[in-house]
Amino acid sequence: MTDAQQRLADVRAAIRDILEKGQTIQKDGRKLERADLNALRQLESQYVREAGSDTLNQRGYRSRLIMSRI
Repeated sequence: MTDAQQRLADVRAAIRDILEKGQTIQKDGRKLERADLNALRQLESQYVREAGSDTLNQRGYRSRLIMSRI
């Protein structure tokens, strides 16, 4: 698993925790706010792109830039 794939899995786990357990946790009279769901969704989108790019690079695909003659 690449770093991008691991980060993607971690972000998805954090999103799942918020959806299942809620945004706010209260324990022993203390209140804890989890990470912002919208920020996690943005990170998820970014990591999906990075993980996809890593997968293509591992398979030997490369980005190619074609320049026309001037």
